[in-house]
Amino acid sequence: MTSVMYHTLSSLWIELLRKGLAEDGHPWDWTTLGIVHGSIQAHVLAKSDGVWAAETLTQSLDSVFPGVQAQSLVKDGVRFKKGDVLVQLKGSTDSLLALERPFLNLAAYVSGIATATEQMVQVVKKACPARTPRVTLTRKTLPGYRDLAIHGVRCGGGHPHRVSLSGGVLIKENHIAAAGGIAKAVAAARGVAPHGLKVEIEVRNQSELEHALAASAEVIMLDNFSPNQVRDAVKFVSAHPRRLLLEVSGGLSLNTIGEYAIAGVDVLSVGSLTHSVQCVDLSFLVDE
Repeated sequence: MTSVMYHTLSSLWIELLRKGLAEDGHPWDWTTLGIVHGSIQAHVLAKSDGVWAAETLTQSLDSVFPGVQAQSLVKDGVRFKKGDVLVQLKGSTDSLLALERPFLNLAAYVSGIATATEQMVQVVKKACPARTPRVTLTRKTLPGYRDLAIHGVRCGGGHPHRVSLSGGVLIKENHIAAAGGIAKAVAAARGVAPHGLKVEIEVRNQSELEHALAASAEVIMLDNFSPNQVRDAVKFVSAHPRRLLLEVSGGLSLNTIGEYAIAGVDVLSVGSLTHSVQCVDLSFLVDE
């Protein structure tokens, strides 16, 4: 991770932690206020297997509560097992007890994304080892959480798609409908977009695939195709004189993604990595 990326991610962690503390009504935690203050130690325990993606979050805690000492015992992108101690902490009683829930919520969420991504990446590698397609997330992320989602996917061995709308030209069914056809949508986008951006077109059937090729698309997204339809599309596109990137999207899951890891497919984009991720199970425990 570059220093710029580290500081960007750390700033986002700090912002979200502070929002979590404010949402909880800190510092008016009457339960904690009634406890004798002092310094305590705590640890974060894994209650399920997973892939860690909260190392930078752990390193950011002292920026929220100066004096808190926190050490991540696991590096980002590394697998852990149920029963592993992932983080050790030391600080004032009120600081650690206040941080417990916001920290766990964020760590469990982003590590859940990393875990789901790693599982899919391994399935895809096994199914198509010679020319393994990339596993990517989509823009189906909660507002304000996209950078964390991208971080989680990268920790799991996956890749981002478009980081934002400006990251590429992706012409989907609504653009096509609004513009009056694929050719018109492509011409409109190329008329305003920077010249270096690739044009990707979402297609739903063979006819739209042919129109996308005629419009000189550089990337084609096969939306909700069956595995057999994907194979047919790969053969059709491979006969084209230009080299195109092929993306498969729509309804991919851990149970089905291996069927779509087909030689000739370059990208498998998976909305469920972020829109319905299962958090890893973590506990924040004060040492007795």
